[in-house]
Amino acid sequence: MAMSKALLSTPLLMGHKEAYLPPLQSLPHAVQILVGPSLMCFVLGLQMLKKQLTNSHKSELYQHIWKFISKAEARDKTGRIVQYFCRFLQGFLGHMAPEFWLQGWKPVIAEVQTTLAWARRTHRWGKELPHIPVLGQAIQSGDILEATQRAVLITFLIQDHIYWLLKVGILKFQNYTPIEWHRRNLRFITFSHVLNFSLCVREISRIRQKQQDPKTDNEAMKKADAAVYDNLKMMLRYVLTFIQMLHVSQVKKMDDWYIGLMGMMSSFIDASKQW
Repeated sequence: MAMSKALLSTPLLMGHKEAYLPPLQSLPHAVQILVGPSLMCFVLGLQMLKKQLTNSHKSELYQHIWKFISKAEARDKTGRIVQYFCRFLQGFLGHMAPEFWLQGWKPVIAEVQTTLAWARRTHRWGKELPHIPVLGQAIQSGDILEATQRAVLITFLIQDHIYWLLKVGILKFQNYTPIEWHRRNLRFITFSHVLNFSLCVREISRIRQKQQDPKTDNEAMKKADAAVYDNLKMMLRYVLTFIQMLHVSQVKKMDDWYIGLMGMMSSFIDASKQW
């Protein structure tokens, strides 16, 4: 014991609040300590029940979920769903009476929304890289619409990194506070959504023209219809995100409750592509 005290700053096994077996101070303290082990035992029990029912420990569902959340884009869009759910809740609570039971959680909801927004922004570093070669190709081929969309998107992402640097204090601008810079930058992504919508319209037009070819077989026709459906779904997504950005950038103030719902819908569309 004396040697352990000499080697360690705090006891490892017991006798300290941060040890494996801390001295219990109350029943709530015991419950807090047992939450993690209890949940572990619960999932273990579910796994053993699965083994009894299916005669296998392997889970295709677990593997699929793990593959999904292993993708950075999937994590980002899932986080965005929660972020905009928090925005919805804040807007919803703004219409509720002060004594409504959820009002006390409003600061927590706001903190979750802000934390997720900054986590997503931190993980956006480098996200502009795949768009740079496409921009070069579009300019070389004379595709003005594609080139404009990529240029605006890259500009937004770079300026989003600048916002991060302003927020943490690495950069300081005399003429802009961090939030003013952010709201100005959101106008770029708003314009990008308009351009993306236009690209979808153009792509649908091209697909429909190809479908008019009498040589198109049934398999090619089905693929073309699926591509049209995907583009229509993305057009809905861009309409929703355009409205969201008008509100978040303060160009047009609306209500957080339905903006939050729009954000959840658009994020679900993005996340479903990763599933």
